[in-house]
Amino acid sequence: MSHQRRRVRPGQRISALDEANLRVERHGVPMHAAALALLEPAPLLGPGGKVRLDTVREHVERRTRDVRRLRQVLARPSGRRPMWLDDPVFDVSRHVRSRPVPPPGDEEALLRVCTGIDALPLPGDRPLWELWLLPGLADGRLGLLIRWHHVLADGLAALSLLAPLFDPAAVPGGGTGAPGRPVVPGAPTGARPAGGAAQVPARAAARLRGRAAQLRGALAEGRAPALSINRPVGPRRGAALVRADLEAARELAHRHGGTVNDVVLTAVAGGARRLLAARGELAGVPELKVSVVASVRAPGDPTGGNRTGVRVVAVPVDEPDPAARLRRIAATTAAQRSRPPYRPGGRLAQRWTVRVMDRQRLVNLLLSNVRGPSAPLRFAGAPVRELFQLGAVQGNLALAVGVVSYAGALGVDVVADADVVPDLPVFVEGLAETLVRLGAGPPPGAGTGP
Repeated sequence: MSHQRRRVRPGQRISALDEANLRVERHGVPMHAAALALLEPAPLLGPGGKVRLDTVREHVERRTRDVRRLRQVLARPSGRRPMWLDDPVFDVSRHVRSRPVPPPGDEEALLRVCTGIDALPLPGDRPLWELWLLPGLADGRLGLLIRWHHVLADGLAALSLLAPLFDPAAVPGGGTGAPGRPVVPGAPTGARPAGGAAQVPARAAARLRGRAAQLRGALAEGRAPALSINRPVGPRRGAALVRADLEAARELAHRHGGTVNDVVLTAVAGGARRLLAARGELAGVPELKVSVVASVRAPGDPTGGNRTGVRVVAVPVDEPDPAARLRRIAATTAAQRSRPPYRPGGRLAQRWTVRVMDRQRLVNLLLSNVRGPSAPLRFAGAPVRELFQLGAVQGNLALAVGVVSYAGALGVDVVADADVVPDLPVFVEGLAETLVRLGAGPPPGAGTGP
């Protein structure tokens, strides 16, 4: 469908941060996010294990009718900031597809399919999301891969955006719950702050002062060590999944004066420590710098797009004891919470970021941690057993860790450039072993892969 045939009507313009994501993408870095769910597939598979694709498409088409953002395209008027416009020819078959996992159908094969799909940019001539059903797993489960562009939603907004596709696993009296009226991210309010145009210069000056303070805070963390994992990334990816017990992690964090995210950072440091030791780089590297995504979204904010910043956390890799490492990290992050996270909102900062991302020395790896649903869900009647987010590597950051909590478990994924980090299993083993040593290993009954 050509853009000339679309009816161009006034729409909501994207934010400066979302525009920065598009600018990065124009330099060859895909800026989309993805989540992987593992389902009990009985309602969704027909004879011979073939996906009932028409059933799934009908479900998705019906559930997205009131979610405006999932039925909008991004128009790019010349010389102006892009805006969202309704897609008059929305076709769910362009968004919901299926691809079988090849033999042997294990977790490694599943992740190869996922990273292969996720390597491709989302088509710009349609709403910026897609859903893939992945049958053929050896244990009989069904993979569900959902991809969406970062300009559509950050991690927290995506939970609200995609919620209408899912139901509670059960409700009192039996059966599955029908979803309530979905929150519609991105709906323009039309409201302006009190004071009107007279306050615009003052607000702009305050934003500049705030961004300057944020930048000074980020730079004050010092330079990251020069490591072999920080090389410009290429197109090939490797990935692995790790499971952890959420309640055990929460109790552990409370005991050591920290948060669940501090436990994750401790495990990341354990993985990095193992990898650097194997590469002969551990000596003389007391710590590395982790870029941690931090939400700045106000409570109850239903809008889409991105409301995130970055905190740079120094994690000790010279500390062999995981508990002592956790205490040090908890102290570091507690001191940071009094400062706002860094948000590269200005054009100059955005352009500088794009220019130096292949050779930056501020951070060594990426971490994103999203709080997901606490109760089990169903997708079109199929129980969701596990949930993961699939991170992205970019610039010279060849390792990324993504975490999502779901129904009492922490799903951890590690994504890496397959050429810069061919020894990814070493990092994953160190991360998983740290969680076990801390007493936050896989919860009872957790999957360990197909």
